[in-house]
Amino acid sequence: MKKIIISGFMLVATLAIAAGATTAFYNDTETSTGNVLTAGNIDLTVDSLGSTYNDGNIFDSDFPAVDLTDEKFFEFGDIKPGDFGWRHLSIHAEDNPAWACLFIDNINDDENTPVEPEFDAGDTADVGIPNGELSKNMELFAWEDLLPNGIYKPANETALPVTPDSFFDIAYIAYADSLSAILPLAGLGDTRNIGLFWCAGNVVVNPLGLLIKPGLPGSTLECDGSGMSDIAQTDIFTADMVVFAEQVRNNGNFKCEDVVLP
Repeated sequence: MKKIIISGFMLVATLAIAAGATTAFYNDTETSTGNVLTAGNIDLTVDSLGSTYNDGNIFDSDFPAVDLTDEKFFEFGDIKPGDFGWRHLSIHAEDNPAWACLFIDNINDDENTPVEPEFDAGDTADVGIPNGELSKNMELFAWEDLLPNGIYKPANETALPVTPDSFFDIAYIAYADSLSAILPLAGLGDTRNIGLFWCAGNVVVNPLGLLIKPGLPGSTLECDGSGMSDIAQTDIFTADMVVFAEQVRNNGNFKCEDVVLP
């Protein structure tokens, strides 16, 4: 009996709703037309004011702001212990704010043609890739080169974290990430300058920022060639240098160490 009463009530309510649907009420409709959502973009370009080799400038080593293709940061054919050089880079975030990292990728150490001093230093007769040792005997120092002039000034320029042992061990150089002391690129053409100092041997940094060789590019940095072994003679070292940018917005915990290159 109880179920019958409830069922009858529901039927009445349904009929009342159906009857009410025939009544017209005042109404108005406003329509916003042509709504658009456009994806933003991160457009990174790189340029260079040039480079040096030992104590001299390398002519025609500069290039304008471009999307990198075959531009080379380093290209030397007769490296010896104690050789060094400076390369300037400018990175530009053309649109949105961006974090930025540098990577050493696709490292290849070629034994090339071994000679007697290599065997005396403990090298083997295994030729080809990846049996060379040149990248293990070279170091890289990077910093935010504010002027830029190739002279690292510890008082007001930030050294970038680089694995100190060798080119071979460098996974990444964090320019601006969530762990860095350097703010991300602001976008809208914001430009940042980076100095790269390479050494056939061990990089020596003057802790006081004084000029080791006044007037010479990179002269607050020195190259100690005694750390380079004969085991690297005739070897060939090639690698890609990758400049990577990623959006800042909604990405406050970005770290270069988490990036997986394609």
